[in-house]
Amino acid sequence: MEIVRVSSKGQIVIPKALRDARHIQAGTELVISAVADGLMLTPAARIAPTTVADGLGMLAKPGHTMLSDAVVKRRIGAMLKSRDQTSKTR
Repeated sequence: MEIVRVSSKGQIVIPKALRDARHIQAGTELVISAVADGLMLTPAARIAPTTVADGLGMLAKPGHTMLSDAVVKRRIGAMLKSRDQTSKTR
């Protein structure tokens, strides 16, 4: 356990051994949270959270058109029907 002192500006110095063990370097962003009996420092998320909408179209190939929902449902239905027929003939 290390003891640190809060400066007049509200700053603390994380001891070098702890910084090295946790790979904390200058510029590393940390989240400080209040816990039951103190404070907790955790690394800030490095990758911004995304949604499904953010990824739409990422896998589309240039020149290909999107299929309508009806076509997709029809093709999935045909695939499932084919799999069902295959399982019944075994």
